[in-house]
Amino acid sequence: MMTLERRQFVTGSVAFAASMAFAETRLRQADTDISGEYYDWQQTMKPEKSWRHDYSQTLVMKIFLCSRDSKGNVDKVYLTFDDALAVIRKLDNLTLGIPKIVYLVGWQYTGHDSGYPSWSVVNERLKRPQDRTAEESLKWLIAQARPYHTTVSLHINMFDAYDNSPLWDIYEQKNIVLKDKNGRPIKGEVFDGMQSYQISYAQEWKLGLAQKRIDGLLEMLPELKQAGTIHIDAFYSIQPVRPNDVYSSPYLGYTIDDEIETQRKIYRFWRMRGLDVTAEGAIYALRKDPFIGLQPMAWHFSIEDFESRDWIGKPHKFGGLPPTLYIGTPMHGEQEIRADPVHLTGLLQQFGTQVVPWYFHNNLRSKTEECGDVSERADVFAPALWLSSTIIASSSAGYGSKTWHLPQAWKGATRVKVMQITVDGLRPSTTLPARDGEITLNLSPGAVVAVEMSL
Repeated sequence: MMTLERRQFVTGSVAFAASMAFAETRLRQADTDISGEYYDWQQTMKPEKSWRHDYSQTLVMKIFLCSRDSKGNVDKVYLTFDDALAVIRKLDNLTLGIPKIVYLVGWQYTGHDSGYPSWSVVNERLKRPQDRTAEESLKWLIAQARPYHTTVSLHINMFDAYDNSPLWDIYEQKNIVLKDKNGRPIKGEVFDGMQSYQISYAQEWKLGLAQKRIDGLLEMLPELKQAGTIHIDAFYSIQPVRPNDVYSSPYLGYTIDDEIETQRKIYRFWRMRGLDVTAEGAIYALRKDPFIGLQPMAWHFSIEDFESRDWIGKPHKFGGLPPTLYIGTPMHGEQEIRADPVHLTGLLQQFGTQVVPWYFHNNLRSKTEECGDVSERADVFAPALWLSSTIIASSSAGYGSKTWHLPQAWKGATRVKVMQITVDGLRPSTTLPARDGEITLNLSPGAVVAVEMSL
């Protein structure tokens, strides 16, 4: 009897074979003419095309669903699509409805890092019992997450390839897989016991298969166009095992610059299809271009890296980047969710001490009248600007008695409600008097509370 994992890979092979006729025909002129030119973001300090989301005012996280083993089979299901919605509901309660984007990791084939370069099969082990297919369950999750102020999209990979993928034969035959001068595939890193290989963006694009891969995913899951965002893991320009080689594909003669130029085309192609592309990193050893103006957000973002490293287009006097142009995220959440999807241990304190001040400081509207106090060392007292009449107070070490100024809009308030924030929603904690626009608050170590005006 054919195993579930083998059936999934065979299904992917058949689906791809059936679509190859389209891929071999001429692409639409608009798609082939996409520019690979550098975008000079310094001219406007704005993206080449407006982002679908404001990543400076959106909390971006990942949810890890499933891992695979060294044989390419399912290793462990951490969360099904049904379970993921329960986590999203709890995250929404814990973050008081802040706008969120959640990327699903391990949604395909047999889990994280499986099936690549193919994206054509949704992981059957994540399916809801009542649905006919896992694909239906994924579409259900995307729709059901919206009331919880959450956009659900996918974590994918455009660089890695595995020899058990349904696309391996065609990608190897057409020399999309990086090869040495003798035409042998160049081995990449080993991930969870499986040998990886990397592909040439330039060759895949030239043959129209990058475009086909993207369009195939959007045809399978048109809901992604409404989501308006996708996350590309390991969107490197340089193969990690050959960091100093100027050639990406010695066999074909493609250089790293050829790959970078094609990456720009890929960013623009996704955006033409209505999706922002976020990525794992910004600027680091495996990238010469951070793609400012084409990529709005990096999972690992450090302004110190931009300052210390050389990169394509770096100004002589680099003065930072507007958060609406390029930014990171203040709370990843992936490891905490994976470790404790029931209680989400550790995320509440991160929300209070990191997310709230991050959101406040990146908000562009005038805040002079919002609140007299925002933070004091490890203590935070700041308005939740995505809500009305709510302040978040948090403290890493705690304090016995501290006086805070209330926003001007709360002038005249005589009492405030202090609410406990939980994964199940707000719970009343206490009511405090307000005098002369101030309150005195006591917080235990690690506490995070919501302060609301009491009518």
